[in-house]
Amino acid sequence: QVVVAGELIEYYDISGCYILRPWAYSMWEQIKDFFDKEIKKEGVENCYFPLFVSSARLEAEKDHIEDFAPEVAWVTRSGQSELDVPIAVRPTSETVMYPVFANWIRSHRDLPMKLNQWCNVVRWEFKHPTPFIRSREFLWQGGHTAFT
Repeated sequence: QVVVAGELIEYYDISGCYILRPWAYSMWEQIKDFFDKEIKKEGVENCYFPLFVSSARLEAEKDHIEDFAPEVAWVTRSGQSELDVPIAVRPTSETVMYPVFANWIRSHRDLPMKLNQWCNVVRWEFKHPTPFIRSREFLWQGGHTAFT
């Protein structure tokens, strides 16, 4: 009730999803802008990887996502058509990013690689969502590095 009265969020008609009102989003922007400036001083570059993850990619990373498996949201339809293969909505970034790193890192000269991704993540993980603490979709900062 406090975050609604303080005009930070508006409830949405999907449980666990919230609308960040301008005041709340400006707080996120201030944190993001400060942190982004600091990590860029360290040579970190921003990138963006897809929101959707193939089931094959998740299966290949099954050891990594074992804890996320029950939380993965799946897209199974496009319009009126069933998809041939369901597509996961990003529960974490590693499953998309790390296989690509293998293509980008060819020798020690390609290191260190310091990447950051600002994105959203979806985890269908709980029954009692709480704004700013546990929500189904949330803003995310993910730093990913590779060194010699």
